Amino acid sequence: MPWPRGAPPTVGALDALLADAQQIEAREQAEEWLDGLEQAEASDHVSIVQEDVDKGVYSKAQLFNLGDELFSHPFTPVVDGYADGHFTGFRRVHSGVRGGLDTFSCAGCHSVGGPDGSGAQTQDAMLEGDAEHQTSTLQRNPPAMLGLGMVQALGAEMTVELQGERDQAKLRAAAAGKPVVIALTTHGLSFGTIEVAPDGREDARRVEGIDGDLVVKPFGWKGTIARLRRFVEDAARVHFGIQSHVLALRHKERPDPAHLGDGPRWWDPDGDGHGRELEEGTLTAVAVYLAMLETPVIIPPHDAGLRERWASGSALFTQVGCEGCHKRELVLSHGIWREAADTTKGEVEVSLFLDGDAPRGTKTVNLFSDLKRHAMGPALADRHDNEQGIGRDVFLTRPLWGLAETAPYLHDGSAATIPEAILAHGGEAQRARDAFAALPAPEQADLHLFLLSLTREPKVRVAR
Repeated sequence: MPWPRGAPPTVGALDALLADAQQIEAREQAEEWLDGLEQAEASDHVSIVQEDVDKGVYSKAQLFNLGDELFSHPFTPVVDGYADGHFTGFRRVHSGVRGGLDTFSCAGCHSVGGPDGSGAQTQDAMLEGDAEHQTSTLQRNPPAMLGLGMVQALGAEMTVELQGERDQAKLRAAAAGKPVVIALTTHGLSFGTIEVAPDGREDARRVEGIDGDLVVKPFGWKGTIARLRRFVEDAARVHFGIQSHVLALRHKERPDPAHLGDGPRWWDPDGDGHGRELEEGTLTAVAVYLAMLETPVIIPPHDAGLRERWASGSALFTQVGCEGCHKRELVLSHGIWREAADTTKGEVEVSLFLDGDAPRGTKTVNLFSDLKRHAMGPALADRHDNEQGIGRDVFLTRPLWGLAETAPYLHDGSAATIPEAILAHGGEAQRARDAFAALPAPEQADLHLFLLSLTREPKVRVAR
């Protein structure tokens, strides 16, 4: 069988890959032994205070490895503060916005297709429910974690440009003494219009795809979170009952019992006797880890006949209208991401481009998303309203890169195959869905074949 992409590695390069894989395996095995000897040892090992990160105590490689360990770390009640003082059992259906206790580790729900992958439908999160009935929940399938550094950076760049356009409009309105309406565009995408008054007031009712603050939030099925560290923080709170030190500090100033609990001490909102359950420095390590994970790739078939059908499917992807929302290319202007905590001024510089690429140049990212929200029609609508007030049938355009390794599909994992997911589209995607449905079966297969080339790099597996 030919090497999956490009020329095969040299003997020396392959030996280095195998050595890296064996080193990771040895480290994970050593962590299991340490945890077996003394459970608290593993938890202490992944607890990092942000002040040490700011002082440069940890190298970038160390932060990546610590983030990797935290991602697979099983949280426990006795050592980590898993759960809370009111409920310590496992509950599949979540209880309101406090969440549930539906897994023990991040890796427990992100493993389909390989490490840091997506989740099976049996691992769906049953959010904002009544703690008893699945029908009371907002069902969410765990997404893959690949390429998130570039997704975060794209969202940040788009936000800066959109807010810059708004700020320039404010200056024009103040100078002209009358309202100014501008079209909001960035990276070749339209986000509607905004009107600003001479006194700086904003009318964002015609902004499209994002909130009126013009922040592109590329994480969460509804597009509600802008940064990886806050995504991890929220997931830990909802799925493990693990509360970050930052959330506790905010709770001290603005009590939030609905999300955090009503414990007797501000530093222990859930009342389980554990404070500082998740340090900001630990969130930095996980954010660095996620930002540096591999980027999905496109691997066309090697067979000449299949290659022709793959090319046909690529053209059909555009022809039927899928690319209207699933933009296959977005340009990332800067390859450097500076991961900074909210509580300090320290930052960690992360290069998002592969070795050999210009770290400060531009890069075309095959994301297959516009990072906007769209109405998807009543068939895909949630059972009830969500906390953020976003429409029941409104969802972020999911990036399709890595699609072949992320079954099942859709926000609730209700589609077993890619064609099923396409045919379930409605709302703003109805026209593209109907165009796909109208294709002859061989052309539908061509498009399916193209989408199956959106995959991830093959892995080296080390057997114990």
